Amino acid sequence: MFTNYLAKSKLSGKKIGVYFGTFAPLHVGHQQQIYKCASLNDGVLLVVSGYDNDRGAQIGLPLEKRFRYLREAFNDEEDVKVAMLAENDLPPMPDGWDEWAQRLFDLIDKNTSDQALEITFYVGEAEYATELTRRFPSADGKRYAVEIADRQDIVLSATQIRQNPQAQWPNINRVFRRHFSKVVTVMGAASTGKSTLVRRLARSINAPFSKEYAQQYAENFNITAAELRMDDFARLITGQYDANSQELNSPANQGIVFLDTDALVTRVYAKLYLPENEFEQLDPLFQKTIADERMDLILVIAPLASQMNPNSQDFHAELLRQLAEFGLMERVVILADEGDLRDQAGYLSRYHHAIDAVHAYTGVKIERLSQ
Repeated sequence: MFTNYLAKSKLSGKKIGVYFGTFAPLHVGHQQQIYKCASLNDGVLLVVSGYDNDRGAQIGLPLEKRFRYLREAFNDEEDVKVAMLAENDLPPMPDGWDEWAQRLFDLIDKNTSDQALEITFYVGEAEYATELTRRFPSADGKRYAVEIADRQDIVLSATQIRQNPQAQWPNINRVFRRHFSKVVTVMGAASTGKSTLVRRLARSINAPFSKEYAQQYAENFNITAAELRMDDFARLITGQYDANSQELNSPANQGIVFLDTDALVTRVYAKLYLPENEFEQLDPLFQKTIADERMDLILVIAPLASQMNPNSQDFHAELLRQLAEFGLMERVVILADEGDLRDQAGYLSRYHHAIDAVHAYTGVKIERLSQ
């Protein structure tokens, strides 16, 4: 049942529109063509194509990821079916047209339930219209046509988006935005002002932000950090990852999100508090989750001299060690500002330091006072 749900049923109806591309990323121009295709037909076969190291893969959007994102983007469109056309083993064009077209026609057969169909291809380039028309099957009971899209109506390209995603943010499909969002994660020992800094940075630019899941978890179960066991840490890993993902995928995300801790911070606590054998059992989950996370900037709040108790010292040292272990130090800015007579706790100076770091590492400018 689960597999059938993911795949959706085959497209039904006599009139099927076919729209294909690399979709790196899917944008509003594509969407308008797809909606036009859906309105003029009984169903749409949306075909994403590509190969290893294509223009999508070069920015971290390989073919399979684009395929999954497209299925997610159209999961509530019953008459839109997404298919994937891999081109890795095809001869270079123009020698690859025969095989490419045959794979496309095979996908139509696989994803439709009727033989006597009217198939219309919606293409953006005249070359595709010419090459497809030459290869229309003549004895399969279907009728074929090609319509060339007018790209002057919406002058937009995926190339423009890849060059400057933040400037084109409203034009990127919401599912694909997560890939282009700037991510700032704040880390630090307990009681260093981490959660306050995350909240104030985010609200300074009306960006979404996550909260530390471990604090919520400890409050719900009325336990201390020292009482956490392996099962608790497993829940903390997935809980924090889900909390961060929710903000990354939020409609409020306009190109940057701020996260309060991540799996690496949880791993630091696990290293300090769990028995070695329990830590080793959990480590594959830590490794996978940390590998899946993406951060453009890591703000580490160093404990102030007045807060330098043994626990905070141990945490800070282990945090820096693990950041180095995972090769993340080049993205780290340490906020160790002590402040002055007016700002003895250093909150304002660290806040200004963080704002400047956000601009330097992400290009996103947050307005602040000069002093």
